[in-house]
Amino acid sequence: MKTDLIDRFIGFTHSNRLFKPDDQVIIALSGGGDSVALVDLFSRLNQKVILAHCNFKLRGQESDDDEDFVRKISIIYDLPLHVKVFPTREYSMEKGISIEMAARELRYAWFEEVRLETESSCVAVAHHADDSIETMFINLIRGTGIRGLAGIQPRHGNVIRPLLFTNRPELIDYLEYRHLEYRHDSSNQDIHFIRNRIRQVILPEIEKINPSFRQIVQQEQLLFSQAQGIIDGFASVKGRELMTRQEDQSKINIRRLKEEEFCDTILYELLRPFGFNGKQIKPILASAGLNSGRVFESKTHTLLIDREEMIIAETYSPVNERFYLDPDQPDNDLPLRFDCRILSNNDYRPSKDSDIACLDYEKLDLPLILRRWEYGDFFSPFGMESTKKVSDFFIDQKVNRIDKSRAWILASGEKIVWIVGYRIDNRFRISSETTEILEIKVSM
Repeated sequence: MKTDLIDRFIGFTHSNRLFKPDDQVIIALSGGGDSVALVDLFSRLNQKVILAHCNFKLRGQESDDDEDFVRKISIIYDLPLHVKVFPTREYSMEKGISIEMAARELRYAWFEEVRLETESSCVAVAHHADDSIETMFINLIRGTGIRGLAGIQPRHGNVIRPLLFTNRPELIDYLEYRHLEYRHDSSNQDIHFIRNRIRQVILPEIEKINPSFRQIVQQEQLLFSQAQGIIDGFASVKGRELMTRQEDQSKINIRRLKEEEFCDTILYELLRPFGFNGKQIKPILASAGLNSGRVFESKTHTLLIDREEMIIAETYSPVNERFYLDPDQPDNDLPLRFDCRILSNNDYRPSKDSDIACLDYEKLDLPLILRRWEYGDFFSPFGMESTKKVSDFFIDQKVNRIDKSRAWILASGEKIVWIVGYRIDNRFRISSETTEILEIKVSM
C-alpha cells in the first residue's frame, strides 16, 4: 500500500534521529517529484517546515517556470518560502569548476544561510536510495575509499536525507496515489552529466545481468557504512599516536607510520580531512623518508615531506600584503599581535627569546612595515657585518618550505629590521651608543 510509505518515512526519521518534534526543518524544494513527495510526507507530520528553492538560471524559461510552480506549492501547503536566484554559470567560470559543482556549492552555502537566519535545526533534501547508488558509482570512479562506497548518509552536518529508505519508482507511485503534480527537469536527460549517464546507461546494463542489483547494493552499502565506522574508530586511535598539532600545522611521524601494518589506510584517513584523495596516498608514502622537501597539494592544504615528519598546513596564497606598525599607536587589525614598549639602555636586559626583538629606537623610520618575505630580500643577520639573502638564511636555518612561505618581515623603509621569530638585522642591534630601545614581542 502507498500509505505504507508514510509509516516507513516516520520510522526512518525516528530511527536515525534526524530531527526532534519541536525542530523547524527547511525542505529544499526543486519542484521535481522527489522533493514534492518530501513536502507532502512532511505535511503528514506535526512539524514546523520552511521551503527553500534555488533558481540556477540554467534552463532559461524552464527554470523560471520551476520557480513559479514552487511558489504555488508553498501556497497550497501554506508554508513559508525562500527563493534565491544564482548566477551559476558566472560562478562556475570564476571558480574554474563544473556547472554541477558550482550549483552544489551555491546551493548548500545558501541553505546554511537560511538555516541560521530562520533558526532552523536542519535542511532536508530529497535524495533517495537510487541517488545513493549513483553516488556510490561516482565515488568509485573518483576514488574515495570505503567511505564513498557507503553512498549517501542520512545526515551530514546540518543536512538530512529522510528519503534514503525508498527509491524513485516508489516515490512516483506515491505521487500518483496522492494525485500530486510535479516538474520534469529536462537536464536529467543529458547524459553528458556523469550522474545521468550512470542512471540511464550504466545501471540499466548492469540490471540486465542481475535484476536485483539495486537491492543488493543497498544491503552492501549498509555493510560499507558499518565497516567505515570501524575504520574511523581505528584511525582515530592511530591519529592520536601518530599525529601532533602545533599552531596551524599538523605533523605525522614518518617512521612510526611506516611501521603500521595498514599504513596506506591510516594515512588516507588522516589526510582525508585536509582534502587529499586516495590517488595521492601511494606517491606520498613512496616519498616519505626519501624525498625530503617534496610537496603535495590538495585544494586547501599543502603537505611537505620533511626529514622525519609529514607537515600539513593550509595552503598560503602569497599576496602583496603590507601592514604598518607604530609602537605609539597599536593596530589591532594586524595579522600578528605585537606588544611594544620603549626602554632606556639602563633598563635593557638581553633576551634569547626568538619572539622578542630589541632594536635601536633612534635608527628606525616609523611606522614599521610588516610584509611577507620575498625572493631577493637580503639583510645583515645579527652578529654579522656582511649581508645575506633571506632565502639563504632560511636554508642555513633548515626552515622547511611551509614555514618559509609563512615568514613575516618587519622593515624600516627598505631595510629589513627583523625576520619575525628568527633573527634581527645587525644594523639595528643594541650598542653602547644606544639610548632608547624598542622592544617588540610577537604572538603568532
